[in-house]
Amino acid sequence: MNTVPHIVNVADQLKCSHPRAEGILRAVLHALRDGLDVDEAATIESSLPANIRTMWPRAAGKHPGLADLGDVGFLGRVHELAASPGDDETKRMVHVVMSVLMTAMAIPGDDRHAAWSALTHLPRASKMVWMKLFRAACFPVELYASDP
Repeated sequence: MNTVPHIVNVADQLKCSHPRAEGILRAVLHALRDGLDVDEAATIESSLPANIRTMWPRAAGKHPGLADLGDVGFLGRVHELAASPGDDETKRMVHVVMSVLMTAMAIPGDDRHAAWSALTHLPRASKMVWMKLFRAACFPVELYASDP
């Protein structure tokens, strides 16, 4: 089986099958794409590794046009698209996929700090869009919506 290394990474971290990991990766990518305009989506697509770039949706889905992915709905879209069993699992899926994406963009090597420094090597326009995605995916308002 010729599996994309990033799918193997997601599967290992989430302890699921490769087809399930691919579905989760695609669900998060799709939810991220929904919050971007055409230019932002092209910026992100161009900075993805080739084997992940083929999974990037060409167009926004049925809930496009959110000004900020931190808006209520991001985790809900991932939950729906990935058929997640619950909120905690959805949050875990997003965390794993975002870590895999950042590592995929990093300078080769297994140093976690190198992964997070990947943003420093991007052109300013790309950096701003990636930061928007990471902020929204890692700190969606749904995490705080139920707090009193």
